[in-house]
Amino acid sequence: MREFQTACGGTMVVPPKAEEHLRAHPEVQALLGDAIARVILPTAGEFLAVAVDLRRIVGRSGCVQTPRIGLNDPATFALRSARARMSRVVVAAVGPETSRVAVLGFPSREDRRTYVLVTTFVGPLAPKEPWDQFVRTEAERRESLDFWCTNALVYDSAVMGPVVTSSWAAIVR
Repeated sequence: MREFQTACGGTMVVPPKAEEHLRAHPEVQALLGDAIARVILPTAGEFLAVAVDLRRIVGRSGCVQTPRIGLNDPATFALRSARARMSRVVVAAVGPETSRVAVLGFPSREDRRTYVLVTTFVGPLAPKEPWDQFVRTEAERRESLDFWCTNALVYDSAVMGPVVTSSWAAIVR
């Protein structure tokens, strides 16, 4: 299990589940240590969700704005590596250049100065996808659907399965 030091002297560990999850974000592997080295862990032990500015262009965001779709409108979706359900995607799009790397993690049960990485990706933070098991409230679900009805991931055949036409209603049921 890899470990990285944070800006506040804490530790971020990368468990096997996060390593598997990161297969969908191969471009972030070389940036992981630099991004985590700039993280200041929460002091109250809450979930960490931060977009770290590396102050240089580090790549292109994998998320782009799209025309709004409705819950039942057809759109393109694909299954990403290590995901349970499909994500909304756009084919042949190019994300904007960014200097940001998003880092998400939760506090370790054993040591409050250690966090466990959930995922990291190039670009700004985004709400969880509507099907995510950690979307717990109706307000979170509405926020997620609102975002993902106006945004989509850039399709990448290296880390995603074939593109299909579906709707958010069919994906989240």
